[in-house]
Amino acid sequence: MDKRELQVLSNVLNHEYGFKFVLLLLNKLGAFDYSINRNLSDRDVFMHLGKREQGCWLLDCCHKANSEKYMELLAQQEKEN
Repeated sequence: MDKRELQVLSNVLNHEYGFKFVLLLLNKLGAFDYSINRNLSDRDVFMHLGKREQGCWLLDCCHKANSEKYMELLAQQEKEN
């Protein structure tokens, strides 16, 4: 993300519903998943890894955009587990 896009993301994270939506996206993309189900087919494993890579990219962008909200995302995720 460029500087302008990071500013937009920071604005989204600063809004209550935007924060919740980003957290929802991160969960759907598997950004917080640390294991792989080896019983899945190769195709499904690769699909899972691709989604997770995008989730990790978004999480990294959140850190660059707003490190305080990034920490809140991690804390909220930990609280929900």
